[in-house]
Amino acid sequence: MNTKKKSKNIKKPAGKMAPKAQAQPQEEIEEYLYMLPVDVTVQDLKPVIQADEEKKDLWRELDLMEVKLSHDSLIFENFMDCFDSASDQAFLRENGVKKVYAFSYDPLDKPAVVQALKDIHAAFGGFIASDTEDLKPLYQPEDF
Repeated sequence: MNTKKKSKNIKKPAGKMAPKAQAQPQEEIEEYLYMLPVDVTVQDLKPVIQADEEKKDLWRELDLMEVKLSHDSLIFENFMDCFDSASDQAFLRENGVKKVYAFSYDPLDKPAVVQALKDIHAAFGGFIASDTEDLKPLYQPEDF
């Protein structure tokens, strides 16, 4: 199947501005889980992420943090309440997890995201899990 678009020879009316080019569709937002061996809050995470302070916003009552990046934001949101089944609780116990944050970002920002994850890992440890039923694959920030 030929997916190339054929160019048309279109004359632009005099005095009219050409329509703006349409923006490229955004990549899908990536979503993962950061599993921490300590019970922290976004207030604890904020100072360890190497980004300008004016690019980091906290919503303490939601335990949510936004880090503004080049293309979109890196969002950390407390996800502990979602681990309420017996199998979820067993996974947390077996892996020494005390806190879970869901995080999401634009794939175009991945280098900055990896750096933020490395910053968190250096301060608190932990690992990254996929946002899937079995939480696999698991990653360390340097392998993410």
